[in-house]
Amino acid sequence: MRLLNSLAGRLVASLILVTVAFGLVAAGTGSITLHREINEAMDSSMQEAARRLLPLVIDDLFGREASQSPRRLAEAVSDDDGGRLMFQVRDASGRVLIHSYDAPAEPLTAELTQGFSEAAGWRIYTEPAISCTVFIQVAELDSRRNEETLEAATGFLIPMVILIPLSALVAWLTLARFLRPIATLRGEISARHGDNLAPIRTEDLPSELAAIAKSVNSLMRRLHMALDAEKEFTANAAHELRTPIAGALAQTERLIAEAPDEVARKRPRQIKAALSDLAGLSEKLMQLARADAGVAVAGKPADLATVAALVVADFEQRSQNKGRLRLETPKAKAYAAIDTDALAIVLRNLIENALRHGAGGAQVVVRIGDDASLGVINEGPVVPVPGSLIKRFKRGSTRAEGSGLGLAIVNKILQQIDATLVLAGRL
Repeated sequence: MRLLNSLAGRLVASLILVTVAFGLVAAGTGSITLHREINEAMDSSMQEAARRLLPLVIDDLFGREASQSPRRLAEAVSDDDGGRLMFQVRDASGRVLIHSYDAPAEPLTAELTQGFSEAAGWRIYTEPAISCTVFIQVAELDSRRNEETLEAATGFLIPMVILIPLSALVAWLTLARFLRPIATLRGEISARHGDNLAPIRTEDLPSELAAIAKSVNSLMRRLHMALDAEKEFTANAAHELRTPIAGALAQTERLIAEAPDEVARKRPRQIKAALSDLAGLSEKLMQLARADAGVAVAGKPADLATVAALVVADFEQRSQNKGRLRLETPKAKAYAAIDTDALAIVLRNLIENALRHGAGGAQVVVRIGDDASLGVINEGPVVPVPGSLIKRFKRGSTRAEGSGLGLAIVNKILQQIDATLVLAGRL
């Protein structure tokens, strides 16, 4: 059934059915024609045999004494007919004078009329001689003729039976070859995604598929324009927000400093917290815009241990992170085909998530394996479905601060270098 689900399978099956149907019709029509031709050839052979027998019969009749019982004419039977013909020689009254070795002694027909006739399953030819005083009858069984027709028809059918599977195989190979451009086009379309919207080459495609490829290219151009507009808006919005947010934070710090008492400082501090969250979101949007723009493309491989040490050191400068990070590196250098800035963005987001959502005060391990794998391990509650957290603005059931973009940024960057982000509840 899977074979019939493919276009090639359906075409081959249709071709086989049509070929078999036409072959059966042709075989039936040909058998009828063949049977007629065989009958004509055998009739001609019977006429020729009767005329060959005529001199022998006359010589035998006039060279011997008359006898009341019919004589056998075994020596007159030719080997050319393969023993399928028999003969009778009768007088004008219908009495059998001479017959061949295998012929019955009784007359084959009641009447003696020149030409062909049918009687009791025999095809009979009657030839008069000596002014219609002697008649030669040559007979052949109809079943013999049917056997000849069946053998000849079988000779046509056997090659057909052999050639049908062979033709199916040839048709399958031919269709597979001609349908190969469809598989190529399908692969080209499958390879296109948000980071690869390059147009599909149409030079080597057949005209029918080239038209489809051109339509896909037109669609990808429009999609590329839409994605570019979205990325540009995200990047511009994040960039433009940085300055006013920084100014608002500075003004809030001044309000806190100028407040006369703790009660007056409460509201400015709430404003500062909200502005800090907005600044963090703006920073994540900037990273997301860079990830969408293909920031992971590397000019040369990055040293994982060196970049990780710099990022860890930056986090430990903050008092709340002091002593919470441990970096484990292999003895040999580990390199990855990723841009250094992109690797730093990945590490910062992973470590930030591990610190923010891990158990309070628990240690976070940044581990680099000998196979250039990178792991960030923390202690905390197990997330039931961690794979869903890579969606943008998707957060788990936590009260910790965050925008829901960190893991989405990491996953986007890793996709560009054919790496995989694995989220596991336990190791």
